[in-house]
Amino acid sequence: MHLLSILFFCIASSSDNFVIGLSYGGKAIKVNFRSNFLVAAISCIGTFCAMLLGEGIYRLLPEKHTSIIASILLIGFGIYMLIGSLKKDEGEKGPSSDGSDLAAGNYYDILEHPEILDKDHSKDIDFREAVTLGFILCLNNVGLGVGASIAGLNIYITSFLALVFSMIFVRAGCYMGHKVLYGRLSKYSEYISAAIIMILGIYEFFV
Repeated sequence: MHLLSILFFCIASSSDNFVIGLSYGGKAIKVNFRSNFLVAAISCIGTFCAMLLGEGIYRLLPEKHTSIIASILLIGFGIYMLIGSLKKDEGEKGPSSDGSDLAAGNYYDILEHPEILDKDHSKDIDFREAVTLGFILCLNNVGLGVGASIAGLNIYITSFLALVFSMIFVRAGCYMGHKVLYGRLSKYSEYISAAIIMILGIYEFFV
C-alpha cells in the first residue's frame, strides 16, 4: 500500500495550503470550515483525476520500468518546486494592488500574497474566493498526482488523505500565522516540501 509514501505525498502536496494559511492567519483573514472544505475538496478531485491519468500511463508501461519512471517524475517535480522557490526568493516582489499579477497567473505571487484573492476586502474567504483558491492549489497536485500513481500509490486512500491533510494544514497555518513570523516559515515550508518530494522519488526507486 506504500502507506509511508502516501503520507509523504500528502504532507508535501499540502505544504502550499499551510503557507496560504500562514499568510491568512498573519493578516487576520478568516477561512471558515465550509471554505476550507471546498478548497480541500477541489484539491482532492484534482489529485484523484491526476492519479487516474497516472494509472492509465502505468498500465501502458513495462512493469520493470514503472518505479524508475515514477522516481524520475517525482524527483523532477521536487527540483522544479525547489527552483521555483529559489527564483521567488531572488526576485521577490508583491503583486500589483489591482490584482493584475493574478490575472497573469503568477502562481508564486499568489502563494506569497494570497490576500489578493479577497477581492472584496471582507477579511473572510467566501465561496467564490474559495473556489478560485482551490483551483490554484490544485495545479500543484496535478503533476505530483501523476507521478504518485505511477509509483503505485493507492488512488482512493491518497486522494482522501490529501483532502484531510489540506484541511488540517490550512487550519494549522491560520493558527500559527498569529503566533510566528510568516515569511520565514513559508520559505522553509516550500524547501521542505521540495525535499520531501525528492526523497519520496529516491525512496520509490529502491522499493
